[in-house]
Amino acid sequence: MDQSLEYVSYRNLLQAHNITVYDEPFNISQATDILDEFERSFHGPPSYNKVILLSLYAPVFLVALLGNLLVLATVVRERMSLGKAKNLYLLNLAVADLLVTLLCMPAAVGTLIYRLWLYGVFLCKFTAFLQGVAVTSSIFTLTAMSVDRYISIQHPMALSRVTSARQALAIMAVMWTVAGTFMAPLLYVRQVDTVLLPDLPPMTFCIENWPRDYDRHAFGCVLVVVIFILPSATLGICYVHVGRTLCSTEPVRQLSDLSVTRTNSRKRAARMLITLVVIFVACWLPYNITSLCIDLTEDTGPVDFLPFALWLGHAHSAINPLMYWAMNRRFREDARNLMKAARHSLARFCEPAPRFV
Repeated sequence: MDQSLEYVSYRNLLQAHNITVYDEPFNISQATDILDEFERSFHGPPSYNKVILLSLYAPVFLVALLGNLLVLATVVRERMSLGKAKNLYLLNLAVADLLVTLLCMPAAVGTLIYRLWLYGVFLCKFTAFLQGVAVTSSIFTLTAMSVDRYISIQHPMALSRVTSARQALAIMAVMWTVAGTFMAPLLYVRQVDTVLLPDLPPMTFCIENWPRDYDRHAFGCVLVVVIFILPSATLGICYVHVGRTLCSTEPVRQLSDLSVTRTNSRKRAARMLITLVVIFVACWLPYNITSLCIDLTEDTGPVDFLPFALWLGHAHSAINPLMYWAMNRRFREDARNLMKAARHSLARFCEPAPRFV
């Protein structure tokens, strides 16, 4: 959603034709054709790429909104489940996905429809900030869930002592705080820049105005390390050990029927979590790698791919609830019970009032 590249391309367009933006005198007749073409790119019909992107965003937004609201309602309705760390982490993921759905997706669609920034300084700063916080919190939550699964499978007797609901809430508070701290520079560098030209309406862009190029490069590299490399290393270590246990049959012979049932349940949960992690990396890694390449090389070649990479990252918020439904039988049952109760309440509300003669 950063419009720095469009902003720079605009200035380069003027400079290529020896047109000065702020200095006088300004030869408006020389710039007329150029500016008309540029303005038409803002107001004209959308290109094929934009039509495709808008068509892709519509179902993703709907599924992400309804799916994550269903996850929240299902977990909250089963109040006893809130005493379990894994369900609190699931709730945390749904909140992060809703932030992306309600704030970041509309802003991304808005900039597709109209390339100038119309949404003010607050949204310029906070859409990027909240997207970064939500994505960082998601990977941290998946990492915490992976550690929880590792403990439940490798050290089941210590599970209740190490991963209590109170500890999960404390971990979630730390995750959001750390995510906000790492993304705080965006609140400073994101700015709305206005280009003023004689006899033309102001043109506003939401850009990242870093003091130095080195700062932008360093920030991008740090984010890749914090959001992907370190969590991926932690996840890899956890699942190497978990995989050995999942593939081993020796412990199962030594357990009672109840213990075997619990172990199989934990194995299914571990498999679902591995799938969620793989999907997260597949959805968000292209966008982060593309953004980092653009920042480090200043190559505008990948710019056309960037909106599609961002859509893929946003689509992760819609995929998560679908995966819960597909891979978690308990969630399907709870969600169906919730929808049945909602239909009964709606039918009761819509019943005509009795008439008294």
